[in-house]
Amino acid sequence: MVAFTRRRYLIGGTAFLVFAGLGLSTFFLFERQPVSVIGRPFVLTDADGKAFDFKELQGKPSLIYFGFTHCPDICPTTLFLLAQVLKKLGPGASQINTLFITVDPDRDTPEQLKTSLATYDPHLRGLTGDPAQLASVRDFYSIDAEILPGTGKNYNIDHTDTVFVLDRDGRLRTSFDLHASSDEVVALLETVMQGR
Repeated sequence: MVAFTRRRYLIGGTAFLVFAGLGLSTFFLFERQPVSVIGRPFVLTDADGKAFDFKELQGKPSLIYFGFTHCPDICPTTLFLLAQVLKKLGPGASQINTLFITVDPDRDTPEQLKTSLATYDPHLRGLTGDPAQLASVRDFYSIDAEILPGTGKNYNIDHTDTVFVLDRDGRLRTSFDLHASSDEVVALLETVMQGR
């Protein structure tokens, strides 16, 4: 069964279940957030070194994932899943904002993000920023990220593994993790793209 994690800001919201295919997977869908991320003063830096204002998300559904390029296992698996989804969407992939927001700004420079994400899919857009900026975005999505002790310069980071699905107005529709299948996610995105 595919588990989709409820975050703290969703407590008290109305949740309901949608069973996909043969009922093997469970999606948790929630009431849309009362505050859109588009209305927040979030400005990060993309892999080309340009400012990225979250107002740019307006008009397209979005996938947002928090991770880091030196991640040994979870992030690569999730990024591979996203690459599969984007490939299956074909031309429709350009109608989705797909963001990878680093939890490791010290190592994930714009150049590092560009090189690493290019190995997955050209639609993936890497974002970094100063620690305070990134912390504000993480807090909005209740993302935990903590450097593990004793790992030296090649440190690892324990972080929330969740991909957020936003509608055209930047409001949360649902979330999933690396255990979802690409077909399930594609079906979900097609529904969101149709405004349902």
